[in-house]
Amino acid sequence: MTARREKGTKDEPEIHRDARRCVIELRRVDRILSELTRPSLDQESISPQTRAAMVEVGIVVSGRASRKDLVERLWSRKRSLLRQVGSLGDWGPMQPVA
Repeated sequence: MTARREKGTKDEPEIHRDARRCVIELRRVDRILSELTRPSLDQESISPQTRAAMVEVGIVVSGRASRKDLVERLWSRKRSLLRQVGSLGDWGPMQPVA
């Protein structure tokens, strides 16, 4: 009987861990972008949950940053992550895209 290896274990090759981290962060960035670009009554307000999610992906929201500026910063982060994912090897038809 063979033992099953759990996802994210230390036995996993480093390239797979890096890829997993990038893909998870890409999904987070996509969710934040979706929320920020959704029409709202008050275009200037950003929910505390969205602010917290942005901090998790490395984007600090200070003061009254505009949605447009935040979307630009998130897209910049997303492009950076897509480049990292692309450099980690051939994903075949499953490669994450913008």
